[in-house]
Amino acid sequence: MGVRIEGMDEWLADLEALPERAAKKFSAVMLHAGLNIKDDWTARWKTMHHAHIPHLVRLINSENPTNDGWTFKVVVGVLEGRKQSRLASFIEYGTLTSGPHPGGQPALEAEAPRMAVYAEKVAVDLLEGRI
Repeated sequence: MGVRIEGMDEWLADLEALPERAAKKFSAVMLHAGLNIKDDWTARWKTMHHAHIPHLVRLINSENPTNDGWTFKVVVGVLEGRKQSRLASFIEYGTLTSGPHPGGQPALEAEAPRMAVYAEKVAVDLLEGRI
């Protein structure tokens, strides 16, 4: 009497190699999400009726994704220290005398569900050995 398990060694080897494969794939998901957020944010601010901020729209930037092996992130925002960049928070959040014209938060909210779907697909493909 006993238990015999076949295929566990291969499965365990696949799981051990998962972090190396996952880093590249999830970084690609985050890069794509960051670019989508940047493009959406830019499009939202371009539709505003403020001709006095032409440089600000060109300052929206998406950095390369970073990760620590478990957490993947991408930073999207207005480049600091550039012409009109100090106006970004006034435009995004408003002031006492001017209403907000949000671009970043709506762009993030629009992209988050799509990014989650892509990340889930990558996770399933990695675990099932398709990639």
